Amino acid sequence: MRFDSELVIGSCRRCIHGHTQVIVCRPLSRRKFRPFPTTFWLMCPYLIHRAGMIESHGGVHELEDWMSERKLKHEWRKYNILHQRLRISLLTEHQKKYLRKYHKSLYHSLVSTGTGGMKYTEGINVKCLHLQTASYLALNYHPGEEWLMNNGLCGYCKDCMC
Repeated sequence: MRFDSELVIGSCRRCIHGHTQVIVCRPLSRRKFRPFPTTFWLMCPYLIHRAGMIESHGGVHELEDWMSERKLKHEWRKYNILHQRLRISLLTEHQKKYLRKYHKSLYHSLVSTGTGGMKYTEGINVKCLHLQTASYLALNYHPGEEWLMNNGLCGYCKDCMC
């Protein structure tokens, strides 16, 4: 996916070397007025590679199972609501008013989805590990924090080439 730099608000997490690990993104592109569901975007080459490797070996389902086994459904829902509120807070009052008036379905989509733009479901549904890692590092909180840390997705850039 080609990243639109116009979406970048700024850096919100740096590694021990001083390089950007995570950036904050606008929920809506200014020029194209398209939604962007990911509030936090992982930038660290080491962590991108690490998350991809774990994901390719079933890491998404492992994290879902890990949180389900620990009965973290309520915490996962609260985490999604946190993302929803954060995304909405990044819109200006003018944008909110405009969307409510002229783009109701787009506004509804932005206010009714959680982490990574995912719709709420009954269970624990995790989108990619890159997103989970970026969100965890940006917020310093995640219901699956222990699992992320145990899998080397805690922000420490071991052998980093950034």
